[in-house]
Amino acid sequence: MDKKQLVREFWREVAAQNKETLPSYFSPDAIINWHNTDEQFSVDEYIIANCEYPGEWQGHVERIEVVSNDLVITVSRVFSANNSFSCHAVSFFRFETDKIVQLDEYWGDDGPPPQWRLAMELGRKISNS
Repeated sequence: MDKKQLVREFWREVAAQNKETLPSYFSPDAIINWHNTDEQFSVDEYIIANCEYPGEWQGHVERIEVVSNDLVITVSRVFSANNSFSCHAVSFFRFETDKIVQLDEYWGDDGPPPQWRLAMELGRKISNS
């Protein structure tokens, strides 16, 4: 299967918190690392952490880079269904055939720049939204 399509489908299932289909994307002994919180998960633990997270979620992939046949990098936005919370994840997918064997993710909350940068008038908005 095309890796871009595979990771797009994966992210749809993540946002839907679909515990029935998410395991099918992984090799049984895959490792998932959330570097921001220094946590490593088995597939089963990842499914629980993702699917038991409170609330209803939506998301979309903003960028996909296919580095090689076994490495894909995505930037995705995940946000609550009521738009009260938004974050971005940069994810490094390592594949063997069409199964994820390692997933390294870096999560960050979306929000305004800190006051000290606003006061210094540094930078500008990326988008008009």
